[in-house]
Amino acid sequence: MSDEIFQQAAEWLDAGEPVALATIVRIFGSSSQPLGARMAMTTGNRFAGAVSGGCVETDVYETSQVVLRRGAALMLHYQQVEDPLIEIGLNCEGKIDVLVEPLTPEILLLHTAPEPSRRVNVTLCSPGSPSAPDARHAQVWDDGGAPASLPQPIVCDALAALRDDRPMTVSYPDGRVALFEPVLPPPTLLVFGADQAAVPLVRFARLLGFRTVVSDGRSAFATRAKHPDAELVLAAWPDEVVRRVGVDDRTYIVSLNHEPRFEDALLHALAGRRVAYIGAIGKRARHQERVERAAAAGLSLDQFPPIHTPIGLDIGGKSPEEVALSIMAEIVAVRNGRPGGMLVEQPAAHMAQP
Repeated sequence: MSDEIFQQAAEWLDAGEPVALATIVRIFGSSSQPLGARMAMTTGNRFAGAVSGGCVETDVYETSQVVLRRGAALMLHYQQVEDPLIEIGLNCEGKIDVLVEPLTPEILLLHTAPEPSRRVNVTLCSPGSPSAPDARHAQVWDDGGAPASLPQPIVCDALAALRDDRPMTVSYPDGRVALFEPVLPPPTLLVFGADQAAVPLVRFARLLGFRTVVSDGRSAFATRAKHPDAELVLAAWPDEVVRRVGVDDRTYIVSLNHEPRFEDALLHALAGRRVAYIGAIGKRARHQERVERAAAAGLSLDQFPPIHTPIGLDIGGKSPEEVALSIMAEIVAVRNGRPGGMLVEQPAAHMAQP
């Protein structure tokens, strides 16, 4: 979604129109939009994106017009209100700080530059000074490279956000707040077993921003015609696939073929390598069989993350699309460090929705 917002903003700027950018830089409690959510706005009631569930967008837009006239940033604070019909605020039990600033070509480039290197975009501001938040922008690279003017504690926190692979906000004793947004290559979904469920699984993964690879040792299964949505389709055994594609701690492995000859080859190919997730289709008994075969072959499964068998969340699905949805939902839950149960059954502190 951010790419679409910045693309629209770039079109307005190229047409010579003024553009303001609103960004959620801090969240207290729950919020309908995530940290770093944005709105791009120009004149004529035109905007893209959102910073809430529709509660405050009108007020943010009106503020953007003031920002464009002033040529200077403003900070907005929103919290829950009792009657949203007569008050401006949120419907959820949370608070958000929203920075509204003129969008310059320099800021746009910082967020859209197609650099392959890992980096963190830093937005530094002072929420306690709403009329003069002193917004500044910088980048920190994965080797610690950063502008000399950026204090070392901020650089260290940026690198921590990069390691965690998620946006975060840090507040500092001087009242400033830094929003850290990691910029990384897309995570990889590597599917072994080009079965029916692989087709919708790849489709869901691409919608969520994953690089997608489908492979199978059976050449009749791993064809571009059968898997048109995959970025790469390989008719090869796991050792060759892992060597050609590469895996790291942002690679999510799904095994859709539980035949030992395929699954064992996959685990041996992954030995000594870090991955984020391994899920394998099959009944619970399959895992004990896997453990026994690995022990007999001298392969320690302790080097891997927990292997999810049966794979996916329990949604009762049987069709390829439902199975794929179940698998992708579990991957998202693992990636976000969440249990994946129904929200209605979760403690209030874990609720992600307003």
